[in-house]
Amino acid sequence: PIEPFLVDKLVKGGGQDATLALGRVEAFFSVAQGLGSLIMGYILDRFGVKTGLIVNFLACAMQYYILSITSSLEMLFLSKVPGMMMGGFLCAQTAIAKVTAEGNERITALGRLTSSYTVGGFFGPFLGGVLGSSGDYFLGAKLATAGSLLAIGLVMLLPAGLDSVAPVKNTSK
Repeated sequence: PIEPFLVDKLVKGGGQDATLALGRVEAFFSVAQGLGSLIMGYILDRFGVKTGLIVNFLACAMQYYILSITSSLEMLFLSKVPGMMMGGFLCAQTAIAKVTAEGNERITALGRLTSSYTVGGFFGPFLGGVLGSSGDYFLGAKLATAGSLLAIGLVMLLPAGLDSVAPVKNTSK
């Protein structure tokens, strides 16, 4: 919820110009993520889940860092470019497919994953709004940068064989 206020601050005159600029930023980000999902799919297929997660969190850190130092509308657009590689949900789905058996186990795991992303989709913007309500629109981005870098470190702790684990076949019918 911070971006509309940030765009209004960055666009001279605000008003309708700021509304159009916000729409352009959101459309640009949507197209970037659409293209990026194809690239992330290739990375996951070719290099595996661990590499995909590292690329994802590195892209997150880059996007949030650029956002945290944004001083112009052009920089805001630039902050969206790394976002094309933010495919955390794709990485998580792939990991679940690799470590769960086909059938109910996988269905349950994917349902829980979707629920967790839905909850995060609510609380993330809420927390960002609370942090930004202090007037520092960049505090949330700074914390998200740190969190993304921490996540890269945690991914490094994942077992080396994760990418080579074949999905378990369900033989009961």
